[in-house]
Amino acid sequence: MDTEQIFVQEMTLPYSAVAASSHIRLDRILTLFQDAAALHAMQLGISGYDLEKIGLKWVVSRYQIQVHETLQLGQPFVLKTWRLPWKNLYELRRFTIVNSSDIPVISALGVWVMVRAQNSKPVRLTPHMPEALMARSAPAPDMWANTPDLSVCDHEKKICTQMHDLDLNQHVNNTVYVTWAMETLPMIWLFTHTPLTLVISYHKECFYPDKIIARTKVWDENASVKTSHAIFHETSGAKLASLTINWKKASHGPV
Repeated sequence: MDTEQIFVQEMTLPYSAVAASSHIRLDRILTLFQDAAALHAMQLGISGYDLEKIGLKWVVSRYQIQVHETLQLGQPFVLKTWRLPWKNLYELRRFTIVNSSDIPVISALGVWVMVRAQNSKPVRLTPHMPEALMARSAPAPDMWANTPDLSVCDHEKKICTQMHDLDLNQHVNNTVYVTWAMETLPMIWLFTHTPLTLVISYHKECFYPDKIIARTKVWDENASVKTSHAIFHETSGAKLASLTINWKKASHGPV
């Protein structure tokens, strides 16, 4: 990847990004990625504001995140992101967070789809993207499995959407689904487990004042633990998002 095509941002992990368990919050990782992607898209002339002028918008389809090492409060890091089209339908964006030694601590893949604002139907990228941004295509990505069986769940929670959950598209922001999934897990469980990987697939949009049901299944797998999550619309029963999180067990708990 040409260096001029990479968006680079030097940052320090803020207090607001750290959970009560002292680990970086998964939803805050998504926020960091979302902000960097938005700024880079603005530089490239393909931001949400640019698309709004021609009746289009970006909709995120999937995130895959791997945490190699936990960031600490106040720790400096560099966030890098770059993009390439795939199959003329998807905008693939890679993210990496490296520490002061240039060692990756978090890496991720994001997948976006360009849709018509009026009906949310996908469109081909070529007619609406600068020619230079379509000159190269991304290789097929490794899509992690994410088909959780929630016919029986261990935890369930009903949640009402809030106005501050909405983004510029006036639907629930993609980071909120991760927050909802995590809210189903008991407090002591979150203190004694550290997230290693997350994959989230977005199926349908959610709006205010919708009510949702978040369900979680915990799978013990020897040294590691996997949790499967699904977010449903309470009234229609439609599945809004699916998540799979892999964890490692930690020894500390709440004070």
